[in-house]
Amino acid sequence: MWAACIRLLMGDTELLRTFLSVYRAGSLTDAATRRGISQPAVSQHVAALERLVGRRLFVRGPSGVSPTAQATELFARVTEPLDALEDVIGDLRRGPDSSQVAPVRFGSSAEYFSAELLPRLAGREIPVTAVFGTDADLLPLLEHGQIDVAVTSRTPSRKSTRAVSIGAKRFTLVAAPGAVPQRPLSSVPELAAWLPDQPWASYSVELPITRRFWHRVVGRPFSARAHLVAPDLRAVVRAVELGVGVSLLPTFVCAASLAEGRIVEPYPVTALVEEEPWFACVRSGETRRPAVAALLDALVHRDMVHGHSMSNRQPDAAPPSRFRCGPRVSRPGDHPS
Repeated sequence: MWAACIRLLMGDTELLRTFLSVYRAGSLTDAATRRGISQPAVSQHVAALERLVGRRLFVRGPSGVSPTAQATELFARVTEPLDALEDVIGDLRRGPDSSQVAPVRFGSSAEYFSAELLPRLAGREIPVTAVFGTDADLLPLLEHGQIDVAVTSRTPSRKSTRAVSIGAKRFTLVAAPGAVPQRPLSSVPELAAWLPDQPWASYSVELPITRRFWHRVVGRPFSARAHLVAPDLRAVVRAVELGVGVSLLPTFVCAASLAEGRIVEPYPVTALVEEEPWFACVRSGETRRPAVAALLDALVHRDMVHGHSMSNRQPDAAPPSRFRCGPRVSRPGDHPS
């Protein structure tokens, strides 16, 4: 019975469903993978739809396909009803008594997920499957439909996705309590004289933000001895606590250690370091899913959780209602700090 209902519902919508997949993926190959059909079948669907509407919908290029103005207009008209149909089909496949909600596939850095997202999931019935990586890893996954929401420091390039600003990442210079001078540093020149002799702990060897900060404060290229490079900011925080080296870290990662006195600020430099934006990125049409909309609401309203500011502290991690963590995808050189 259910199979017959699905065939009836899907019969006249195959061309439009393929169109949505191509529009969102920006690639015939990726759309074929997403639809579970061959690439020639995708090309045939697109050609048949173009004949029906009498307009060209996509322009082929070396890196995929780009939608025409007519495709963008068609996408705006059909995306919501077709996405609603997909929900109906999914419910039919799961059966009439199923109350299962598809998880939101969420991508961010592991550090952001632990420090910023987990407290927002507490008390919310939002099922989440997490994938960890850099902007370079996550944005293609989002654009190709492999994740639903991504938190990144830059915006997607494709028209089928949109980005909402959810705040800014601030940075703090930190060291072990025993590593700072007995007489507190009282000026930028004193900091500039002290820094070059300190060992450094970092996420990567590239350090674009650290190098800009160093140039501005010390007045010459970065010259500190790199004593530790570890592609996990939580490991870097722990290294600083143990006196391995000094580091310039995102404040949200090291706020708890600062509050508990395990590390200290040799000198306040937040105002000297350019902030890095945070964006919640999502494909057009996905926000109609209640779980996606609820997760975006939790991300946008990030300033206050349990009555405390999230931008300058690391909250206690509370267990989320339902989540699963996928593999971490990491390339050390991609991290901004």
